[in-house]
Amino acid sequence: MKKNFWSNFFRKDLNLKSYWWHRLLSVVFIFSFLVFVAYNLITYSVSDIFSGDVGIQKWSRVATLSERIDSDIKPVKALIKVGEKVGENDRTYVLNDKLDAHYKYVLDNVYCSTELSEKFWTIKNTRNIDSLYIRNLYKRENINPEIFSNFISQNDIKCLIVDAYLDIDGGRETFLEPDKSYQDNWSFFEKSSIKTILYFVEMIPLVLIFSVLVFVGILIIYYKIFLYVVFGTKKEDK
Repeated sequence: MKKNFWSNFFRKDLNLKSYWWHRLLSVVFIFSFLVFVAYNLITYSVSDIFSGDVGIQKWSRVATLSERIDSDIKPVKALIKVGEKVGENDRTYVLNDKLDAHYKYVLDNVYCSTELSEKFWTIKNTRNIDSLYIRNLYKRENINPEIFSNFISQNDIKCLIVDAYLDIDGGRETFLEPDKSYQDNWSFFEKSSIKTILYFVEMIPLVLIFSVLVFVGILIIYYKIFLYVVFGTKKEDK
């Protein structure tokens, strides 16, 4: 940027303090800057630190899913303790989304047990499941229970999911499918006020820098465009 751009940037040649509208705009500018900074900080953080519903709420892992699986076959929702959520280890930000459909589906439709190879029948009968699938090997082929059980046992799988799809005739077919990703990649989390506050503290400089840049832009528009339109170029001293 040329040096003369910044020379007499505040147009001292115009004696702007003598104009009431300039004094008013100066007050409005300062007030707006403070409100802008406060609004962004509050929006980003303050309410979320305590509510944890949206935004920057951070979470701490309290247990892996596999650590709570025992011999009884249970849905994931039965393994959650009060104040916890369950989710993927590398996608904890999803825990802030109340409307996450996959999370809600997992709660009721993923079942786990250390004796899954024997007890999957309980879910099949209770939920009136049509088929048994191992799609990475047999695609959408209904396999016999022995193959299904052996696959679970040989691969040390502790969780399966109840799922469904529409067939070519428009009918709905339900199936059970073993899925090791839940026991390997899912955990239970609780809100962490300490992590959230630390994140908020880290955000303060970024919010301030962003706010300063926005209002520097406003100053440039005011002094270099608006005042130029109103008063023209720099007045020479006589």
